[in-house]
Amino acid sequence: MRSVEHQGRGRRRVGAAVAAALIGASTLAGCRFDGPNSLPLPGDAISGDSYSLTVQLADVQNLVSNSLVKYDNVTVGQIGAIRVNQSLAEVEVQISEGVEIPHDATVTLAQTSVLGAQYLEFVPPADPGPGHLLPGDTVGVGQSAAYPSTESVLAALSLVLNGSGLEQLRSIMTELNGATDGRTAAANRAIAKLKTFVGGLHRQRDDIGRAIDSLGELSGTLADQNSTIAEGVDAMAPALTVLADQRSDLVAMLDRVGVFGDKVDDVLSRSHDDLATVVSELRPAVKGLRESGDDLVGSLLVGLTVPFPVTTIDKGMKGDYQNLFLTLDLSVGAIRDKVIGSIPSVDLAKMAVSRQAADPLRAPLERVNRPKAGRR
Repeated sequence: MRSVEHQGRGRRRVGAAVAAALIGASTLAGCRFDGPNSLPLPGDAISGDSYSLTVQLADVQNLVSNSLVKYDNVTVGQIGAIRVNQSLAEVEVQISEGVEIPHDATVTLAQTSVLGAQYLEFVPPADPGPGHLLPGDTVGVGQSAAYPSTESVLAALSLVLNGSGLEQLRSIMTELNGATDGRTAAANRAIAKLKTFVGGLHRQRDDIGRAIDSLGELSGTLADQNSTIAEGVDAMAPALTVLADQRSDLVAMLDRVGVFGDKVDDVLSRSHDDLATVVSELRPAVKGLRESGDDLVGSLLVGLTVPFPVTTIDKGMKGDYQNLFLTLDLSVGAIRDKVIGSIPSVDLAKMAVSRQAADPLRAPLERVNRPKAGRR
């Protein structure tokens, strides 16, 4: 009995010591106790000094403190405290001193295996920019992502395995294989063309959206004017009836128009050279008319003189009489140069013959001897 009591006292002492140690650790930490993961454990991923970063995640899933932090598939730190701030998880990350992470790197919540532990991975960009993350920096939720969790993968697998259309998919693949058997090149060309077609649709999606919106507005307008459209269709019925009754006449007219067109084409073809000649001969005349300019119009006005220009005839004759003022030049030089000089030589010869002395009674009956041509 004494030995049993002694063993009971020893177990109580050990339990009290463990409880006192836990209470002392929590007292020294000055915060609540969140389990063993909230305590520093031996063999951590960090050896030596470190600096702290904050990573914002939309969902931490099963991520816990002391989980690994990797950069480019190399362990560089571990997870510290995890807090919630305005529906976002803020994860404190301890990074080994000397590790430089680009400031534009992204953070992914990954998992070692399907049933393995989760960890954070910093993924460097393909073209890193200048600068790196400094102690105290925060990686926003826009730079973080997460791989599908185990629960999501198992749920999707369960959906597939429990009659989610696998049999139909098998039938589709069987028929597709049968359709493309021996037609691989044609199928590849069709897929390439389909890719080009889809790419064109993607580039024009804004225009297609606007066209659909415009079509919707047009449909609404037509719907609002439904009665007007119906009245118009009803009014068109008699006209369509007349056209239907005169269909044979319209066809005959169109045939005649076609025959007329053939005749005109034949005439123009045969008279092509003549038309070209006429046009070429008209070119100098048209050129002369173009060069005459306003002179032709002025000459037409002078040609219509009665004896006054057309532009002044309405001012010259106001009633049933006309005043005429003439200036006559009867000087010898004017008569010789302007009057006699303007008379043709033949008329002058006749005048000379008429001035000869003759019997007025017999002169009309006598033959006049005119000089022959070629004699002097």
